[in-house]
Amino acid sequence: MQIKPHPSHSRTATWLLLATGALALAGCASKPAQGYGAAEQNIAAQAQQQMESAEQATQVDPQKTYLNLIAQMQQAQQWYASLAHADAFERQYGSNPEIRLKRADAQRNTGQPQLAETNYRALLGDADSNTQARAHRGLGLLYAGQKRYAQAVTQLEMARQINPIDADVLADLAYTHMLDGRLTAASLPILQAAQLAPSNARVQLNLALYWLASGEQHQASQLLQRLRQPQAKNTPPLIDETSVQTLQSQLISIEQAARARAAATDTAPAIARQPPLGAMRTVVIDQQPAAPSRIDIVQAPSDSTPAPPQ
Repeated sequence: MQIKPHPSHSRTATWLLLATGALALAGCASKPAQGYGAAEQNIAAQAQQQMESAEQATQVDPQKTYLNLIAQMQQAQQWYASLAHADAFERQYGSNPEIRLKRADAQRNTGQPQLAETNYRALLGDADSNTQARAHRGLGLLYAGQKRYAQAVTQLEMARQINPIDADVLADLAYTHMLDGRLTAASLPILQAAQLAPSNARVQLNLALYWLASGEQHQASQLLQRLRQPQAKNTPPLIDETSVQTLQSQLISIEQAARARAAATDTAPAIARQPPLGAMRTVVIDQQPAAPSRIDIVQAPSDSTPAPPQ
């Protein structure tokens, strides 16, 4: 026998269902807006931000473009031209730390050491730590060029402390130690620089120089052979024959410095235990010349000073 529900019971159940649904809707209404509408608003906002960023990226900054042009001149060793353009830049846009650094670099490389030193020192108190580090490095290179190696090391160490992972500063510090005949002191900074910048030809050549001066002929030969090979298809090698020959002239200066320091300290020179320079040249240079490299390689100035900043 089937029992039929009382009509009053059906009305009560229906009312409870409606009430429960109303409470659920009320609960949803109390929460933040969710769902398609909110998502569409977020996507629209993100799209707007991306569009604005793209517009900013496509805007040409004439000052930055001009600074890049001057930097390219200096990388190409066109120091006198870069100095003239530094004047033109300041007349058009005014002075700023970047152009003042470039001016000091140009003065250092155009036989104006006093002006360069004055300008570098004026930037040591700049609020930007990167500017401070570059000014210290400039002073270090300036003093090394004058063979004031102790002062050069002090300035380069300050630059290293500000930016410990700057491979150029580390390489400059190591090279200055080598020019001062301190091969042991050059070890740590040059090994750090080489691992931080495996594709930097100047840094890698300084490592080869350190190994040759330290008697590690095999390691130097292996490194130079690798640098003379193209790093990728249709790309030139990092160094060419001229770079290797320049390395040999630098090696002579460092050998002399190491002997002089050993003699001054009355210590048996480690350089005496190395093979003759001619033997080194047989291993390093007797190879087929590689294609000329388009990368700026460290050159040996007449006074064997460190290379200018890139």
